[in-house]
Amino acid sequence: MRAGKLDRRVTIRRMTGTVANEFNEVVEVWADVATVWAQQRPNRGSERFAAEQQAGTAVMTFHIRHRSDVTVMDRLVYEGRTYEIVAPPREIGRRVVTEIDAIARAD
Repeated sequence: MRAGKLDRRVTIRRMTGTVANEFNEVVEVWADVATVWAQQRPNRGSERFAAEQQAGTAVMTFHIRHRSDVTVMDRLVYEGRTYEIVAPPREIGRRVVTEIDAIARAD
């Protein structure tokens, strides 16, 4: 992959555990694993009307240099939005590129 196409910064986050707050509610704790260069490609989006509220989704595909530690349990942060990985990351080429499909929800 050419470095010129990797023109976006994406942060990979992983849940490190859960803690209880002062009200004894369980809170997930996410930690940054790495910030990497990526190529971002919008795929499709959708809007729906449910429970008298409009909700939309934005689906993106990110290409990053090959990383074998990214899983569907991780999240991506891109331009201030959090994206959930919706499919197992795919290896393109011989450990050259990792392709990640992710979705951001706007409720």
